[in-house]
Amino acid sequence: MNIGVDLGGTKLAVGTAESLQIITTPATSRGIVAAIEELTGEAQGIGICVAGRVDLQNGSTFAAQLPQLHGVPLLKHLSRPGRRVTLLNDADAAALAEHQFGAARGTHTSLYVTVSTGIGSGLVSQQRLYQGYRGQAVELGHAGGPGQQRCPCGRIGCIDISASGTAITRSARTLLGDPNVPVDILAQLAAQGHSGIGQIVRQAAEDLAPFLGNACVLFDPQVIVMGGGVVLGYGELYLDALRRALVASLGQWHIPEIRVAQLGKQAGILGALQSLE
Repeated sequence: MNIGVDLGGTKLAVGTAESLQIITTPATSRGIVAAIEELTGEAQGIGICVAGRVDLQNGSTFAAQLPQLHGVPLLKHLSRPGRRVTLLNDADAAALAEHQFGAARGTHTSLYVTVSTGIGSGLVSQQRLYQGYRGQAVELGHAGGPGQQRCPCGRIGCIDISASGTAITRSARTLLGDPNVPVDILAQLAAQGHSGIGQIVRQAAEDLAPFLGNACVLFDPQVIVMGGGVVLGYGELYLDALRRALVASLGQWHIPEIRVAQLGKQAGILGALQSLE
């Protein structure tokens, strides 16, 4: 039996497509390993997705939300004879799941992009996830741009700084003069026609579009699947601006269809399980 693990900074979800157990993420690496061992039992395959970078050469992860796991050889701790363990980024897991079961089902090549706390992405072609030498690839949010701000990842000008959900929320709260406005209220105000928040959302989409365009030129996806809290919260306000800006960015190059992700919070587990196939 194969079991999927969706490992986040606050919640640890373990299960299959049919059942799921969710606990609070333990505060130590030893606690995380013990919890996964207990919840997966005698599973022959464990697929793990994590919100952060992965290094398959060392079987470890470098996730800002999981500092207790930095550099810890997670695969080594969980592997044993007769058991296969895989490790992948959560956006890669969602990319696999959406390609196999969701919005990109039946397509040749799909680019998945999530715009939430940060900007994550993954590429799947002919049912296979594209991964680089260390296991991480197509990190769209950390493609360098013309900006001068230094990203927490160490690079300068990452689009994650200016176009993520975090950036949109920060700018909208500054506009309103209230640092505590809930994100859902911001989305409601935008839907009601608040011009200032609407402009912030559209600008974020327009800032992301050239990076999407570069990915299209490099990888030629048939479709782009957009997920994450920004897409869910701001809907067509965001997507319409993104589509128009992508058309302008690509010019005579093929313009892939943009679709909305379908699998929501299930995507991580489903993708982690798919990585075992």
